[in-house]
Amino acid sequence: MLDAPLLILLLEADAVTQELYARELRRHYRVLTCQDGAQALQILHTEDICAVILEPGLANGTGWRLLDDIRRLQKTSPLPIILCSVLDERRRGISLGAAAYLVKPVLPATLRNTLDQILRG
Repeated sequence: MLDAPLLILLLEADAVTQELYARELRRHYRVLTCQDGAQALQILHTEDICAVILEPGLANGTGWRLLDDIRRLQKTSPLPIILCSVLDERRRGISLGAAAYLVKPVLPATLRNTLDQILRG
């Protein structure tokens, strides 16, 4: 029996960008998408998520708080988080525990390759 694809959570406020990334990621992973932190936390409590892709600029910067909230969840402490943002705040992201920080525009294949490297790492 083949292993089921890993489940990824994608948080992206821009619907077009979300669809673009999800379409590429679904070629190799199962992908759940959402646009707000409350929904993301609910998913993290109920699903076996292997990685999170997060836009820290969600709703006026609430993505930064969400990154901290995710890190505090005991269940998800080792969970890799990739920040994918229009803002170049790499130092901040890495210091807060992000596994990678990509500055948009990010090609969907680049995002997938980064995710592949982190999950295989």
